[in-house]
Amino acid sequence: MPRTRLWIREETRMLGAIQIMTGILLDCLGLLWMYLLFTQIVAFGATYTPIALLTAYPFWSSWLFIFSGAFTVLLEKRRSPFLVSYALVVNIISACISVIGLLLLSIEFIKYSKSSKNPLWPHVSTRKLVNSFQNICSY
Repeated sequence: MPRTRLWIREETRMLGAIQIMTGILLDCLGLLWMYLLFTQIVAFGATYTPIALLTAYPFWSSWLFIFSGAFTVLLEKRRSPFLVSYALVVNIISACISVIGLLLLSIEFIKYSKSSKNPLWPHVSTRKLVNSFQNICSY
């Protein structure tokens, strides 16, 4: 006899909230990157464009994360087999998009490390910040 009751854990609402907050944070990060890119062009005349902005990853992925989080929260409120299957598919797609973001970030690091002859001031200040943080953590 098949089960007619769906067993969904209480943590799904928290997972959905985290996905929604991640989407909002990623969208704000994309806006910050755009602002920094435009101020860098105006201040220094430099035209280094990050791969993440060329692909517009922060903008389209943030909407997908928000969409998948909303599906997960909706699943907690209305439990149906139809919604379970859609929430599962959207969460799998969201995980794949996260992997794509990690790959883009890795490609960005490799591209920058190969082509950095004269680093821009944000990169120098970030390196100094990371080095000082490593020194603090080593104590």
